[in-house]
Amino acid sequence: MNFQYLNPICTQECIDDIVEGRLQCHCGEDGINEWHWSMVSTNARVLNNSRDILFHPYISSGTGAARGDLELKPNFHYYWEIKMLTMLYGTDVMVGVGTSDVVLNNWKYKACSMLGIDSSSWGYSYRGIIQHDNVRKRYGSKFGFGSIIGVHLDMCNGTLEYYLNKKPLGIAFTGLKQFKLYPLVSSTAAQSAMRISRTYAEKPTLQMLALVVICEHSALYKVYEEIPGLYKLYESKYSWIVPKTDAEQKYRETKEDKPVAYKSHLRGSCCVFHHIPQQYTHGCHNPNFTTGGMNMAHRHRDYSAPV
Repeated sequence: MNFQYLNPICTQECIDDIVEGRLQCHCGEDGINEWHWSMVSTNARVLNNSRDILFHPYISSGTGAARGDLELKPNFHYYWEIKMLTMLYGTDVMVGVGTSDVVLNNWKYKACSMLGIDSSSWGYSYRGIIQHDNVRKRYGSKFGFGSIIGVHLDMCNGTLEYYLNKKPLGIAFTGLKQFKLYPLVSSTAAQSAMRISRTYAEKPTLQMLALVVICEHSALYKVYEEIPGLYKLYESKYSWIVPKTDAEQKYRETKEDKPVAYKSHLRGSCCVFHHIPQQYTHGCHNPNFTTGGMNMAHRHRDYSAPV
């Protein structure tokens, strides 16, 4: 099997142990699922308690599509992950969002890049392209068999960012807050399959906003990592915020040639957020300051960091 551009999160052993061309492992899956595939085109099938979607079960016949049953409302943060269970090939395979105006059967007899083909949807292609209103732009890496695509929809600020195998790719789309949106996927590849591997929805919380600040300042982040149990707790809940490696942290701090990262948008989500760094840039003047159980005051260190 040629792994060029596949970006698998699984091991070779997982990929060798496939049944009917589909992965059987659960690598990278957190098991938190708050919504499922509720509407599918006639050339697609739902499996595995409506978590999996199988496109073109026999032969490819145009473009298949599926919609999640969750309405993505304003003033929430939504994050979900879609795992690619099969080889991807052909005209296009896409992950994104769209309004209720998207008719899933509109392209069932024609192969196309369905998500973003008009103004009612937004999509990220397995070819590394994003599309909206029939405008295509180069965005991120290509993805394929074994890849996990994360989607962070910030409905406080109306931005959408994608992740590839837990790593952020930068803001793809803006101006979405005014729309009533739903998760969408599409595929032209025969017998291609995807799985909802994780879902998350929450209004902005003090913990979330404080964690964003901590991740933006290396001194704070080092202290945060040293607090027993806390790192693992928030790494699981807010995996789309917490950096996984030093390289990723550097990516977040130096983005001159990257799309604007979501953290700058989160700053506008709550006025409290603007004041949190001040506690640390002046030696933590407030000894009682906590971040949702993350009491940093007992650490007598210099938290100075550029704001």
